[in-house]
Amino acid sequence: MEIHDRLIGITKNEDPNVRRAAAVALGNLKIMTAKPALAALLKDKVPVVRESAINALAKLEATDVVEHLIAILNPEDGDARKAILQAVSTQGPAPEAAPADPMGGAVPEVPQENWRVKRAAALALCKLQPDIAVTPLLAGVNNENVNLRIASIAGLGNMESEAAADTLIETLKDEAWEIRKAAANALGKIKYQAAIGPLVDLLSDARFVVRVEAVVALNGLKTLDILGPLSKIIADDNNPDVKRTAVIALGNLQTEYAIPSLRQACSDEAWQVRKAAINALATIKNPQVLDPILEALTDPNEEVSNAAAIVYPKISAAIDTLV
Repeated sequence: MEIHDRLIGITKNEDPNVRRAAAVALGNLKIMTAKPALAALLKDKVPVVRESAINALAKLEATDVVEHLIAILNPEDGDARKAILQAVSTQGPAPEAAPADPMGGAVPEVPQENWRVKRAAALALCKLQPDIAVTPLLAGVNNENVNLRIASIAGLGNMESEAAADTLIETLKDEAWEIRKAAANALGKIKYQAAIGPLVDLLSDARFVVRVEAVVALNGLKTLDILGPLSKIIADDNNPDVKRTAVIALGNLQTEYAIPSLRQACSDEAWQVRKAAINALATIKNPQVLDPILEALTDPNEEVSNAAAIVYPKISAAIDTLV
């Protein structure tokens, strides 16, 4: 508890980078007693600190700051839904770094609300108060502007809205590959089991980046139902990025049923796939994984052989404890 109190105290540090780091840590650790300190950072003079505080409060499910987040969006005519839609679809310049004075002086006091802060507030509202966010974002999915559609889909994914899942599944069939990719990403975050079939269908998409996103989404569902489709990807897909992602997903299942496909991946032409296969096999505590990892010690690619050298002693020792 004392450590948490010290971390909360750091939110008042003079260095904006320290305040930002403290906000990130408090959110990741889900320190509920940090809500007041994080709420105070919503008025910080440095945009990146405010953004980090907003993200942390969203992780803490701090519904009591909803009004403050709406105020950050400064909605016209009080229309929070419209403001949310505009904020999630906004694109801007590269994120600014927290200002630092090389002479060690105070950070310049330049209060400003940049696009990243507003977008963070909008996405936080999507999670904290879905009823004011779902409707505008669903409307945005069908907008003519591609960038707005992508931003709306991302917002629905970030808020893990099951109410949007059926719409997103239909969007997987969209003509624009960017939309299909965004929809797959969102469904992966929502972890909607009924999306398994449509996502599997997307594994045959003409765009490899879409297939990669479909694999990532399926990986998030953590079900053995994806074993067959991912094994087929490893056997038949012509893109190493797609194969490598499928190998990682199979490894994450940590099941002996994935071993045959992972052994096959150990012989792939692309060293990235072979390396991923070695690391994936090392997640499965089964004696059958030892031979392919041992064989990889003589792989012509140094990355692969080094990976095998690192994991072989560990997995061998782990398996010995089971015998």
